[in-house]
Amino acid sequence: MQKFRLMTDCLDSHSERYPDKPAYIFLSEKLLMEKELTFAQLRAEARQFAGRLAERTRRGDRALLIFPAGLDFIVAFFGCLYAGVVAVPLCPPNKKRSQRTLQGIIDDCSPRLVITLKALSSSLKDQDYRESLSWLEVDDKEGGQSSSLPDYPVVDAEHLAFIQYTSGSTSTPKGVMVSHANIVANQAMIRDAFGHDEASTVVGWVPHYHDQGLIGNIFQPMFVGATSILMSPVTFMRWPLRWLQAISIYQAHTSGGPNFAFGACIKALEREPDIELNLSTWQVAFNGAEPIRIDTMSEFQAAFKRYGFSREAVYPCYGLAECTLQASGGVKGSGLITLTVDRQALRDGKILLTDAASCQALVSSGKALPGTNIKIVDPVTRIARPPLEIGEIWIAGPHVAGGYWNQETITADTFANRLSGDIQPPYLRTGDLGFIHQGELYVTGRIKDMVIIRGRNYYPHDIEHNVSGAHHSLENSACAVFSLLDAEDKLIIVQEVRREWRKKIVEEEIVSIIRQAVVVNNEITPHDIVLLKPGKLLKTSSGKIMRNAIRTQYVEKKLERWLG
Repeated sequence: MQKFRLMTDCLDSHSERYPDKPAYIFLSEKLLMEKELTFAQLRAEARQFAGRLAERTRRGDRALLIFPAGLDFIVAFFGCLYAGVVAVPLCPPNKKRSQRTLQGIIDDCSPRLVITLKALSSSLKDQDYRESLSWLEVDDKEGGQSSSLPDYPVVDAEHLAFIQYTSGSTSTPKGVMVSHANIVANQAMIRDAFGHDEASTVVGWVPHYHDQGLIGNIFQPMFVGATSILMSPVTFMRWPLRWLQAISIYQAHTSGGPNFAFGACIKALEREPDIELNLSTWQVAFNGAEPIRIDTMSEFQAAFKRYGFSREAVYPCYGLAECTLQASGGVKGSGLITLTVDRQALRDGKILLTDAASCQALVSSGKALPGTNIKIVDPVTRIARPPLEIGEIWIAGPHVAGGYWNQETITADTFANRLSGDIQPPYLRTGDLGFIHQGELYVTGRIKDMVIIRGRNYYPHDIEHNVSGAHHSLENSACAVFSLLDAEDKLIIVQEVRREWRKKIVEEEIVSIIRQAVVVNNEITPHDIVLLKPGKLLKTSSGKIMRNAIRTQYVEKKLERWLG
């Protein structure tokens, strides 16, 4: 098996072995091929663009990559890799909030360039950004041609490849510094876990500026010489079943997304029951980036079984940008592994295995990938906890990033942790809670998101799941639960109303239904329940709920309430 030091080595090799093989295909809304890049075409275009970059940058300069969905981003990114420019992939700003975020990132990483398209550059330049920024348009054919760079590597594996700004579901975005070596290490892990080779086909819709989209749907196919079929996340959000149609048309081996994506397909199938699909080639249906719900995946398996979907294809996994992408995953072909625990004990931070009626089912996120060391640690004493005890998830391995850009204190707190009395290499503190049983990692929540009412712990995503499922008028994956500390602890629930129901329901009735669902399922009484207008719940660009920001909106009375 060929070993690579850099992602550009992969492209160089594949362009020689499979020059005419499609590396990337981008689909239109109607799933027609909008653009294709073969390995040879991508290499030629990326190296040509690297030549343009080299005339205006030095190795290590940062460049913001701001692109809509499409293949131009990939050309620009590989151009940066060839030229030794540190890529900073970002979501195109379209609201005041994201524009403020962009300005904060500009102030943080001091980019030399903004790389984009002609269609975007004029609107971006109209914003009040730093005057020292230069602009480079990938599709500017009059911007000058440059000869290819020399064939020898211009960067070392330990040099910084890109900065991944975290989506900020719990805090201000921070720039994760990912090296070329980090990328290659994680790519090898994912290849082995998913069983990929050059014959595999990957389908993806997750945004390219999200770590799952970049590392999983763009880099992983390149690493093994496979073809990647890409579509806009907007296409998926509007027509979820077009994701599955793409898998069917291109006979994909691998595709996946967050848990909500599978739920969206279930609901979409109810509206299109006569759709034709063939999902029999889908061997790895990865589910990650948010808590995995057993009921969602059970419903998905049942709904799409008649289309050839195999329950063994479901592949739960866990990771975060701070370890490039993936840290744990199931065994290919094994499907879900679940554990039933006592619900009351779980709220007290304990794991008690039981089959009683009051049990709660948890889904394993798989075992640590080869080369990855995962520990469950008491965050206060820094002592590793034994199996079946909840603690903070700590990770070590060659894919753990170098820290946060320009954030020495936070980097030390997050990336330079050692177990009490241990001299082993440092661990990454994830901020996530979980436990290990029989080598399987179970993620239970985030430390910062934990809801504490009268001394008892509640995992917000459990309450949120029960709220969204309480009535058909409530939008899935559009609920935020948090606590307020006044004279007494108060549970607050904020939930979006589905657009098609907004004129059909009575607020008092829905609030009563939600309250009853939470009391029955979570044994706690909400202090306040707020119904929001459709699309008004704050989320990150990757769909994660911004609970802290929503709490601030609530306190400042800035929520856009649904008023019936």
